[in-house]
Amino acid sequence: MRELISLIENKYNIKVLNIEKHKNVYKIYSDKNYCLKVSRYQREEFEFILACINHLLKKGFKNVLPIIKTCDGEDFIELNDSFAFLTDWVESRHLDFKNPVELKMAVETLANLHLASRNFQYKKVKGRNLYGKWIDKFEKRLNQLLIFKSIIVSKDEKTEFDKVYLKHIDIHYKQGLDSIKKLKQSRYFEIVEKHKRLNEFCHHDSANHNFLVDDLLNVYLIDFDYCVLDSHLHDLASIIIRSLRYGNWSIDTLKYILSIYSRIIPIEDQEVYLIYCFMEFPQDFWQVGLQYYVENQPWEEDVFLKRLFRVTEDHKERFNFLDEFYKELGVGLC
Repeated sequence: MRELISLIENKYNIKVLNIEKHKNVYKIYSDKNYCLKVSRYQREEFEFILACINHLLKKGFKNVLPIIKTCDGEDFIELNDSFAFLTDWVESRHLDFKNPVELKMAVETLANLHLASRNFQYKKVKGRNLYGKWIDKFEKRLNQLLIFKSIIVSKDEKTEFDKVYLKHIDIHYKQGLDSIKKLKQSRYFEIVEKHKRLNEFCHHDSANHNFLVDDLLNVYLIDFDYCVLDSHLHDLASIIIRSLRYGNWSIDTLKYILSIYSRIIPIEDQEVYLIYCFMEFPQDFWQVGLQYYVENQPWEEDVFLKRLFRVTEDHKERFNFLDEFYKELGVGLC
């Protein structure tokens, strides 16, 4: 920690009084408080992240915290095997998506980000361009579901997680197939090609904990680690899912989000259909399987089970919602 304090003081000419670690950031106490955001990505990806943030700032997007330059005029510092950049620390809390007023603030912030992201020009960075790749991504994840199934079946002794996951694989696999089939039959490639010409990017992690609000109701979007080049529909579908899942599935809330977003960026009926296809893919079920069978996350068995039960206990309401959503598509939702 002393080494870090010395580095910050030298690079930023700041007198550090104290440092506290909060997940992957440090709160720096000085004459004012700062946030040191640490990233373990390779330099190429890290610089892509910074380029996205700086593009938004240049376009006048006020919902992202400006990067504080070092004494040498650089945007970041190197920390052994990682990189980091400095911003102000904002005393704030997370937006609550269950509160309609705060959900509106989040959706408006996301739409304005997408507007500001347009005309972004940057060199190709591996893994950061998802334009036209939804189908490929979904097909790979479906194949992984089959791999998870073969792993479970091959076991002589199955864990409780194995048994529960196996019980629900087939129905989620079928839903994934339906999602891919509908995407292939849609105007996906035509629409995404039109969006690609806008040169926009997505935040790609629109969870409520990445939307901060201060006492003056200023909203700040943080953690751009996962930002990617893709249609704004990706982020829009994601924030809809995050607002509805785990017992909150509501067509009225879906319409509410679409109406707010479309006042800033109009959404056509065929684009709403793509959002439906995106939402139909069983992302959460695949994700928890990946964490258990591939990533081998260092969690106890009961933690994995809790995550799995959260998904499986939600699936009937989710399926019913998707059926209702599909029926509403013929009427128009925006």
